[in-house]
Amino acid sequence: MNLLDTVVVTSRSFSKNEGLANTLKAKYSKVIFNDSGATLQGQELINFLSSADKAIIGIEKISAEVLQQLPKLKVISKYGVGINNLDIDSMTSKGVKLGFTPGVNKQSVAELALTLTMISLRKIHNNHTEIAKGIWSQEKGAELFGKTVGLLGFGNTGQKFASFLAPFDCKIIFFDEKVFTNEELLSISKDINLKLDSIYQAKLAAVLDQADILSIHLPLLPETENIISTKELSLLKPSISIVNTSRGGIVNESALHAFLSSEPDSFAAFDVYAEEPVLENPLFELPNFFGTSHRSSLTHEGINAMGLAAIAGLDDNKILT
Repeated sequence: MNLLDTVVVTSRSFSKNEGLANTLKAKYSKVIFNDSGATLQGQELINFLSSADKAIIGIEKISAEVLQQLPKLKVISKYGVGINNLDIDSMTSKGVKLGFTPGVNKQSVAELALTLTMISLRKIHNNHTEIAKGIWSQEKGAELFGKTVGLLGFGNTGQKFASFLAPFDCKIIFFDEKVFTNEELLSISKDINLKLDSIYQAKLAAVLDQADILSIHLPLLPETENIISTKELSLLKPSISIVNTSRGGIVNESALHAFLSSEPDSFAAFDVYAEEPVLENPLFELPNFFGTSHRSSLTHEGINAMGLAAIAGLDDNKILT
């Protein structure tokens, strides 16, 4: 057991998970959990982390200004897979190490992406409400079988989602900054039980032009912020279904609102937004938009996997260069 370092956990879901808390306390004698029920920010976050030698961070924003006021901090271990809330350059310059396991929640996220895809295609979003109001709606939907699915991002989660499409005989066309060799695609296709000739890499415009369903699995980086805006949306089919379980800010929400308003046969199902939590967002006023509350990882299994990875990251970490 580590008797020297103080570990501070900012994540609410980690803090209230008894199993993860006990596992962490079995490794470290000095642990402080976020029992406030609130997402910490600003000076409150700095005060909470002031005694930390090591920290498990969820969605809290760790900026250069925050790091400047935390001289004791030497390790940040990420609870979850996105690191866009961490100032990596400042961490590196201050010698703060990062513990991070990419794709640790890919099963949970990909399952929600598939769920939102089905909701989009089968027009399920308003059906329950209509029945409750005495409206026996018979609006027709579409099958997933045989559709062309465009993926933006073909990393851990994108590949897991693609594996779920094997029984549906879909054509998969994907955009990714990494250029995959034929040998790599052959290996991936075997791993995810897909035919090699059903997976294609293409430029962004080609993916947008061909997709019946567009599922987004990109990290939020300067080069991916608003990568889907008015110009890109204009390339989509009028009946497109757009699913985003990655990060808000990748799709320009104002442009998306205009597109959905002008294309009533299109549909978007999102789990993530540019501003969270969502208090007011005009997308939710549209009949062809469905939203969930950034819950793609919020399964018992997903939380456990992310938590165990975060605990491991307290000791298995490095300075990013």
